[in-house]
Amino acid sequence: MAKRNAEVVLQYSTAYPFRLQGNEMLCVFCCESYQDPAEYRKHMDDAHQTYTVSTAFAHCYRRKDYLKVDLTGLRCKICEEPFNDLNDIAKHIQEWHDAKNLDLKYEVGMQPYKMENGNWSCFVCNKKMPSMVTLVRHTTAHSLKFTCDICGRNYHKNEALRYHIKCSHSGKHSCRKCWREFPSLEKKREHIKVSKPCWPFCCTCCGDRFLSWEIKQKHLSDYHGRPKKTYNCPDCVKVFENRKLFYKHFKLSHTDENFICTCCGQRFADKKDLEDHRLGHSGEKLFKCSVCTKAFSRDKTLKQHMWIHSENKRFGCLICDKQFAQKVSLKGHMKSHHPNISLEF
Repeated sequence: MAKRNAEVVLQYSTAYPFRLQGNEMLCVFCCESYQDPAEYRKHMDDAHQTYTVSTAFAHCYRRKDYLKVDLTGLRCKICEEPFNDLNDIAKHIQEWHDAKNLDLKYEVGMQPYKMENGNWSCFVCNKKMPSMVTLVRHTTAHSLKFTCDICGRNYHKNEALRYHIKCSHSGKHSCRKCWREFPSLEKKREHIKVSKPCWPFCCTCCGDRFLSWEIKQKHLSDYHGRPKKTYNCPDCVKVFENRKLFYKHFKLSHTDENFICTCCGQRFADKKDLEDHRLGHSGEKLFKCSVCTKAFSRDKTLKQHMWIHSENKRFGCLICDKQFAQKVSLKGHMKSHHPNISLEF
């Protein structure tokens, strides 16, 4: 019923349906893509004044996903009355234009947006986001109805929730690619590091796989001539080559969603970083090494330290084959013994 309501509202209104492909709006009818929402709306006005409504929903998974629509300049196609809200225009269509297929006991199956280049604000809660991609991800979260009872994560479909529970809470450490099970999380991570078919990121040009999104982007630039991706802050002139640094900058500099240390006033992008920082103020060293009894204020520092006692030397010098348990030790070795050779770490 939500989908049927959405079809009727789309038929009677000027809502602009779209898909997301990377950081571009993709036309649901001809698959042309646009980075500027204003250009996308002009394309829709010029090329698709008439269309088959059901075609707009063809990409929706099993016809259950909500259709993304840009409500900029929303008005009724019949009487030209303007509206700001999907529910208001749905009531208008039902009451004034006798749309019998509408049943407003159910939702209108659309995700509402007002897309403006450089101003990515949520239509539902007005929260400001750093990019089109994060805006769509955030807006989708408003319609998530299935909640994990164990960790509280939310999902749009029950199938996605069941998949999450199987992967994260079944007590089995399974690889999500090959579904092999491992006795511990560490063993699973070791498997993923050496099993290239199970690496999560795939190059769309040659099919090669990568452990991280950043490595994949570097591969696209080095081997396929793609321009190096940069991130322009929509609220200031800063440009970033690293998306994590960009998102962190945006959250700290242009939103109120940050965590402030009451001891020194330093701000952090997430609560975990703040809690980790506070341990330095307390002076407590609660994490003790079981081998040499050395104590640390942070758990991650203890984990890094434990590699000193491990027989597994993860970092090897490519010049003299000397092995090291920690990356910092390898860096120190390179500076001392091979100062003229520059390696990327």
